[in-house]
Amino acid sequence: MEISRRDLLKALTLGGVAAATGSHAQTSRIPRRRLGKIPFEASILALGTAEIPADDEALRAINLALDAGVNYIDTAPSYRNARSERVIGAITEKRRKDFFLATKTLERSADGAYGELKQSLARLKTAQVDLIQVHAVNDDGTLNQALRGAVKGLERAKKEGMTRFIGITGHTRPEVILRAIEEYPFDSVLVPVSAADKWISDFASEVMPKARAKGIAIIGMKALKGVERAEGGVKDPAPWLRYALSLPIDTLTVGFRRYSDVLQNLPIAQAFTPMSPQERRDLEERARRFANDETLWWKKR
Repeated sequence: MEISRRDLLKALTLGGVAAATGSHAQTSRIPRRRLGKIPFEASILALGTAEIPADDEALRAINLALDAGVNYIDTAPSYRNARSERVIGAITEKRRKDFFLATKTLERSADGAYGELKQSLARLKTAQVDLIQVHAVNDDGTLNQALRGAVKGLERAKKEGMTRFIGITGHTRPEVILRAIEEYPFDSVLVPVSAADKWISDFASEVMPKARAKGIAIIGMKALKGVERAEGGVKDPAPWLRYALSLPIDTLTVGFRRYSDVLQNLPIAQAFTPMSPQERRDLEERARRFANDETLWWKKR
């Protein structure tokens, strides 16, 4: 069921998105969690924008999410040849104060990372992002390059006010991210958190406890990607999102392609209640059949 933005806002004032969608959620406010030591309370649902379309529907979807209480947007220049950053730039011009803005760099040298962030700021139409992340650090060689190079360039950018915080992302090897947070005081980690990830290179068992102990913000991703690929789409995202949100993460980036995707996910976030240990185990068993590096392509080594 699709509703207009106006009807959604009316529903929010009357008791939540659920009132407009017919679901059973009773709360109108998306829960928030502190981003580790970062002085910011993030909505548990964050907008991931890797597959964002470049059209008016995307702008409507982002504004819808912001109006409903989502206050974290994640992007990267590598997403669709920087299309994501350009689309978000159109929102930033008018609503920069309404959300925490995170982008990334795939550059490994100091000058490369500094220069790429500068280009990102121009596309995002802002003088500062909240978080810049060294992206896709999936092996020791890449980590070595990042620590010697990219991190130095991002430290320079931080001193110049181009970013407030520096993070790291990893998809494949938990041991690499563990080493990263031991060797450098990253402010955040962005890691996969699906029920299927439990069975192959699991970031939840070691990376999350270590990051939590250090006060590092833990941002989840890819809660729906495995089931989407394995089942040809996600008929009901609720259990998969609840699973990820029941882990010790601070926010979960969930991508969208259509306005209706955002509309579908908002009530789930608003009505969130943690899964019981048995519920988590049941979903993990359901996901076991597609827990391989063909379906979870980000696990390929």
